[in-house]
Amino acid sequence: MKNHLLYLLFIISFFSKSEQVYSTPQDQERAGTGINLVIASYNPDTKRMSDFVNAFQNTLLAKNPSNKVMLQDMGFKNFQTESHLWCDQLKEVLSGYEKGDLRSVVFLGQEAWASYLTLSIKDSQFAALMKDIPTFAAFASLNGIEIPKDSVTTYWDPVSISVTDQKEYIGYSGGYLNVYDFSKNIGLIKTFFPNVSTIALLTDNTYGGASIKSLVKTESRLYPEIDFHYLDGRLFTEEEVTRQIDALPENSVILLGTWRVNKKGQYFLGNSLQNIISGRVELPVFSLTGLGLGSLALGGYIPEYNIDPKEIARQIDQFYIGNKDEIRFIHNESTYSFDQRKLTQMGVQNYQLPANSVITDSEDPQLKQYKQFLYLAVIAVIILISLVIFLAIIYTKNRNLRRTLEKNEKEILEAKERAEEGDKLKSAFLANMSHEIRTPLNAIVGFSQLMSEESCAKEDRISYSSVIAQNSEMLLTLISDILDISKMDTGKFELDIREVNLKELCNRIFQTTTHLKREGVEYICKPHQGEVILKTDLHRISQVLINLITNSNKFTEKGSITLGYELRPEKGDVLFTVTDTGRGIPAEKHSRLFARFEKLDEYTQGAGLGLAISKQIVTRLGGKIWIDPDYTNGARFCFTHPL
Repeated sequence: MKNHLLYLLFIISFFSKSEQVYSTPQDQERAGTGINLVIASYNPDTKRMSDFVNAFQNTLLAKNPSNKVMLQDMGFKNFQTESHLWCDQLKEVLSGYEKGDLRSVVFLGQEAWASYLTLSIKDSQFAALMKDIPTFAAFASLNGIEIPKDSVTTYWDPVSISVTDQKEYIGYSGGYLNVYDFSKNIGLIKTFFPNVSTIALLTDNTYGGASIKSLVKTESRLYPEIDFHYLDGRLFTEEEVTRQIDALPENSVILLGTWRVNKKGQYFLGNSLQNIISGRVELPVFSLTGLGLGSLALGGYIPEYNIDPKEIARQIDQFYIGNKDEIRFIHNESTYSFDQRKLTQMGVQNYQLPANSVITDSEDPQLKQYKQFLYLAVIAVIILISLVIFLAIIYTKNRNLRRTLEKNEKEILEAKERAEEGDKLKSAFLANMSHEIRTPLNAIVGFSQLMSEESCAKEDRISYSSVIAQNSEMLLTLISDILDISKMDTGKFELDIREVNLKELCNRIFQTTTHLKREGVEYICKPHQGEVILKTDLHRISQVLINLITNSNKFTEKGSITLGYELRPEKGDVLFTVTDTGRGIPAEKHSRLFARFEKLDEYTQGAGLGLAISKQIVTRLGGKIWIDPDYTNGARFCFTHPL
């Protein structure tokens, strides 16, 4: 009888497991081998980010050791000057994975999540690419704004959007969203200070600051009796905000949103918040986000900022066994949080607080009365616990020491490998540069010696002088390219934006490169109809065009080199093209064209830096550069520049 029962249990267990099938063969393949990609907005090594990534990875590996987790740092920091590039940068990262590679994508931080949301709304092809991949938001909020496609001005005023309202665009998306309940904070303020007439919202020069400001501007319309002031760190310096706070009328309240980055993109000092409010300490300060709680803020209705990586991992697993509706957003709960010291200072009594409020720095009267006895009891307990801990430390000390030594040994080996790799790269660079510099120098020195000989004829001197000039120009170009690469790598690459007439620019480019043109090659300019004035850096865009035309001259022995540009208002850019009738570039080499020191022909002059520099310049100007794979009568390079 017992054996029959065991057999029956085995059959039931077998069929219950067999019911968990994957919805499609593609899902089954991705579930076992796909990549779980974690995309951080910036600084993934902060404690809360690294804790999440480690817990997420450990959970996935515990369920399936073959799970792969990869981390991508987008570096989305400078909101004011770089936010219009975020969507393209994110799209480039995600498009770099083949179809079926990604098992899931987790976006850490508001900047990366908002870029994904904006791409999904604006780019239907991107949305189609991501529609069958579960995506998750972490450390993001329910409210947000669309990422702009162009660089923002200080007076850019976006409209607040809700993530849940965009569900149709983002496919299978979930995660944890913080909810900033503006109405409950206003209700709290009016309960404590019913005569409030002015509320000043403090936000900074970040995506979070801009999104909170747009949320408050939208919902403040429900309170026409209150005058709202916006102390926006994107518009005002720290000193200007201080003056505006000092000028606030009576019955004013300060509502804290964000205060981390100033107008110039620099981080505020730790005491900045205290300094700007120091002149009006009598004003009540509330917090919408938790900023200032424990120092300046009386309190507020604040999100708890919880996130469970195990729940996200569970939803991913459920998705790949067919339960796709398990992917959902979880709204973090909020609590009424208060600082007892500020409550007392502002004359607010505890009975006025909402139910289930959390009060910090509050002390029970009985604890005050028996504080001395409590301290003695605590000390006794601490001593006992210390003895136990001491014994445990002795027991584990050798084990921990051994682990530390093993870890240090591993780190030393890794550091050694990195150093050796750096030496190899440095040696390769020096070898390459030594060869490229030696060639023109040898020509200059050799022909200079020939010119110094008394037997040198006048015609030979003219010929030698021409060779020396050509090699001097080549050497100067090489050194200029190296300096440009250095500036780009160290962040000292600056743009001088001014208005440029494109037709005049093209004529100037042809004049500059005429001496490079071979006999039998014709220069052709195909301008856009009508005059086109573009705001750009004249020197840098000329550098890109000269690089492209110089390359065409190297490989075009007859035919034509055509420089054209086309105004595309519907796309908000100008399309430049440089087309030649030369030997062309094999398709298998297209992917390496814009790499540093990449030369298609080892016997052609040049260090292989021109196209790499051109790509960085075009990207910095807000455009994209590529080679046309469909053109087969030579080579055609294209790049865009925003209007």
